[in-house]
Amino acid sequence: MASAAVLLMTHFLDDGIVAQYRRLKAEAVGLDVFLLYNRSDDPAPGFPVPADVEVSSLCADKIRALGYPRKGLRLNARDVELFVMLFRRRHPDYAHYWIVEYDVDFSGRWSVLFDAFAASPADLLATTVHRFAVNPKWPNWNTVEGPLGPLPTSCLLRAFMPCCRLSGDALTALDRAYALGWSGHYEATVPTLVADAGLSIEDMGGEGEFVAAGNRNRFYTNTPANNHLAPGSFVFRPVRSSPGMQANLLWHPVKPTIASTGWETGKIRRLSRWINRRMASL
Repeated sequence: MASAAVLLMTHFLDDGIVAQYRRLKAEAVGLDVFLLYNRSDDPAPGFPVPADVEVSSLCADKIRALGYPRKGLRLNARDVELFVMLFRRRHPDYAHYWIVEYDVDFSGRWSVLFDAFAASPADLLATTVHRFAVNPKWPNWNTVEGPLGPLPTSCLLRAFMPCCRLSGDALTALDRAYALGWSGHYEATVPTLVADAGLSIEDMGGEGEFVAAGNRNRFYTNTPANNHLAPGSFVFRPVRSSPGMQANLLWHPVKPTIASTGWETGKIRRLSRWINRRMASL
């Protein structure tokens, strides 16, 4: 077994997702690659899974079965880390778990990124790691609560994690905290709780205090003080149809098939089905 797993996380399947999986598998040398597939939110279920694609499926019921009193009760974007925690319960022997969301692209061989951090001891390896003071207007700070209520803002961290790596120790710390009743948006709960457990955090690039020497703006750029993290290569918005030209950078969100599939079109398809049902009943 490899020391790390790479999880391509998606809520739908199509030819593009299969191609992303095959590229990751070809370029993530020495790592085990899985398709982490959220079946609960697929706008077009039924796509046939090729035999060479190793799928680990999940759904809302399996997330709720993790048993946390205040996390995962409803499957939504605040609880993305729970998908990885469920995978770890099934596959507990990896030292590290890379997460690559379906709308992340890397303008180089993925091995360049993975190899650059193979020797890093970080328990959380992410992007845009920063403290509350860097952007106090980010709207999700106040979602972080422990069993005794909200934390002082001086304790809060945020990380942007469409591409990140978590250690087994970090996932164990999160499991214990969520079982005690911690809750909140994962971009804040994960780094805050990892730091609170005395574990290590490293930023893959950018310009913040958690970036290692030599890695400043190496694998991505963005603007942490902006709620959308723009401008930059690795942002919350706007959506791109293709990665930029600069080599060996992370890009997000990249949705080349935005007109035919994916998150936005999932909403459009549901609206279309509703309109069709209404028209049929007239």
